[in-house]
This record gives sequence, structure tokens and C-alpha cells, in this order.
Amino acid sequence: MNVDDIPVPAMASIKVSKENKSAVFKTTVIHTTDNKYIYCMPVRVDEKLVNFEARGMLKELKIEFAPFEFYAWKNISIIRFVEDGKSYLRIKTTTPGVKSMAWPDKPVTTRKKKKPPVVEKSVAEQPEDAAAAKK
Repeated sequence: MNVDDIPVPAMASIKVSKENKSAVFKTTVIHTTDNKYIYCMPVRVDEKLVNFEARGMLKELKIEFAPFEFYAWKNISIIRFVEDGKSYLRIKTTTPGVKSMAWPDKPVTTRKKKKPPVVEKSVAEQPEDAAAAKK
């Protein structure tokens, strides 16, 4: 699949891997040029921009062309740039995309850990009359 064949806009996922750890991030393709550049919306986690420019990371892009129809580009480079005060991602590829399956990993949307509930379930599930009788 050539870059020029990517529908715009298209849902996409970026997967980064380093030292047996990986993460998937959702984005949207907004433009393509020169059959080697794919422009996407920036990725944010907890309102902060994700930096894909670190060295030593393997990066892949997967684009959904239709429901359950994905194409993947490997060995890509990703830089963030600013135009008219807005941030974007420019993804460069030198190879065509290959038909692929969706990643089983859930996309990263937050780095925050889930907190335990403030009120214990056993107390919260009791009827008001029973809770009042205990007092």
C-alpha cells in the first residue's frame, strides 16, 4: 500500500517498542505527501504531548482503511513540528505498507494509576436504614 493511497482522515495507531516494552497510541492521519510523508495529529497522554523522537525505539504505524482492514508501516521516523501555533507529527517512511491485523494492545490514554474507591463496597452497598442503625 502506498502512502498516496491512505484515505484522509484515517484512524491510526503508533506503536513504540524498546527493551521488550511497548506502547500503542491513537492518532488521526490528516495529510500525505510525496508518497513518503504521513502527517498526523499529535498524541497526548494526560494533556502532555508524547515525544516519539527518542533514540533506540522501534516505531510502527498502523492505519485502518476500513473496518478490520489495516496496513502497517515499519521502520518509520517521527518528528513533531509546529505550524501556525499548532503541533503535528510528520512520519517518514521509505517502504510501502503491508496488510496487517490490529494490535491486541490497548492504547495508552493515561499514566495515572487507578485509585481504590474512597468508600468501601461493603459500606456503600448497605441500605441507608442499615447504615443509620449502625450509628
